[in-house]
Amino acid sequence: MNKITRLAMVGIASVGLVATMNSGASAAPELKAAPAAAQEWGGGWSDVRDVSIREKPSATARKVGTLKKGKIVKCWVAGCSAVDGGSYKCTSSSPSEKRWHEVNWGGKKRYAATRCLEWGRVE
Repeated sequence: MNKITRLAMVGIASVGLVATMNSGASAAPELKAAPAAAQEWGGGWSDVRDVSIREKPSATARKVGTLKKGKIVKCWVAGCSAVDGGSYKCTSSSPSEKRWHEVNWGGKKRYAATRCLEWGRVE
């Protein structure tokens, strides 16, 4: 076999290898970026105890539910806004606090004591 014939055979084999590799790559699933909402603070949870959900940002406001230990409550808006409200203590020995997070409780804006929950990213 002369040099030209061998080069032609190597070239044809290379084209076949590249075509095979490209066809396999196109069958691979596309990676998609995570939605923007997954990057925002999304909710709160407590690993310590149940936490009351209130109608207004006050410890004396009507209690509308209880967030059970280990469960998540979603924020009312992306970024989890907090507002000033009535004073509360998470435990009898903790300092008084006045910040409340706006949460989505049954499709309505309700309030959870900021210091009584951990806040962060949730999906």
